[in-house]
Amino acid sequence: MVRRPCTKSYQKDVTTKKQDKMDEQLLREKAKNLLVCYSGSCERRQHCLRWIAGPYVSETDRVLTCVNVMNAEVRAGRCPLYRADVPMTMKRGFTHLYDDMPKRIGTAIRLELDRHFGHTMYYKLRNGKQSITPDMQRHIAEVCQKHGWTAEPVYDETTEEYDWD
Repeated sequence: MVRRPCTKSYQKDVTTKKQDKMDEQLLREKAKNLLVCYSGSCERRQHCLRWIAGPYVSETDRVLTCVNVMNAEVRAGRCPLYRADVPMTMKRGFTHLYDDMPKRIGTAIRLELDRHFGHTMYYKLRNGKQSITPDMQRHIAEVCQKHGWTAEPVYDETTEEYDWD
């Protein structure tokens, strides 16, 4: 059963095919903590994870966080919060990134990545607790090259995932 949120036009045009692709249980789980969207006028809504997850917010929740549809960028169709419904190639963990590097290069790279991502996030990424997006992968490669390491960064695992964050 799909619940209809506050606006009548909301998600009437979501295809069954799209819902079949994403597991309903996954959508319910993600909707618990996801910033959702109820913009019925957004042209990209049918392919936005925030809009697709909207109907799966629990009916028992009294408060939820959603995209401000009055924001100028959102109204102009340039929503910075848009998340495509296309799985991305994510990486997990880089526990062996420094194995073949000289110590001084590895230390410089580690310190810069720690500064960039923040200490807690750095260790979540390093230990595979948080997915590494393609943008993060590019940044890690750039930092390695900046410090003289030209080999491709080594990751522990490669997965296909949606970018829910």
